[in-house]
Amino acid sequence: MEFRTWLQENPGVLLSVLVAVTALALLLETTSRRRRRRSLRELAAKWGMTYSPTDRLRLMARIVERFPVAGAADLEVSDVIYGSEGERYRYVFTVRYTVGIIRGKRSLRRVAGFSEARRSRAVLPGETGEMMMADEQLSLVDQYRSLDPRSDGK
Repeated sequence: MEFRTWLQENPGVLLSVLVAVTALALLLETTSRRRRRRSLRELAAKWGMTYSPTDRLRLMARIVERFPVAGAADLEVSDVIYGSEGERYRYVFTVRYTVGIIRGKRSLRRVAGFSEARRSRAVLPGETGEMMMADEQLSLVDQYRSLDPRSDGK
């Protein structure tokens, strides 16, 4: 019996295989996401900061004007580590964005960070806090480590 004929007579087998492959992919993605979140939560605790899987601080509005990648579109912020240090707030987060024109569009994910003065005092000129981007060649958790706020870029 030819495979094509067999497949036409047994469509449930193909459907079952597709459902199983989809379920396996979902399981692997969920496991990876949980592992990453656990690592980031531990890293935040080590730094004396707080972790949030979502952008509950609404950083998106603050990073648009200072985002260092020209032509970036569809910015999305997640996995935010934040805390205060003296008179400044510090943020390290994952940013997803697209670059390129129609056919050459690519979706990228990198870790970025910046600090800003607390709102309780007046912001002086030049104090807005430059945004830093981690090396895209590193793994996501290693990108977070490279932007350790305690090192001040050293």
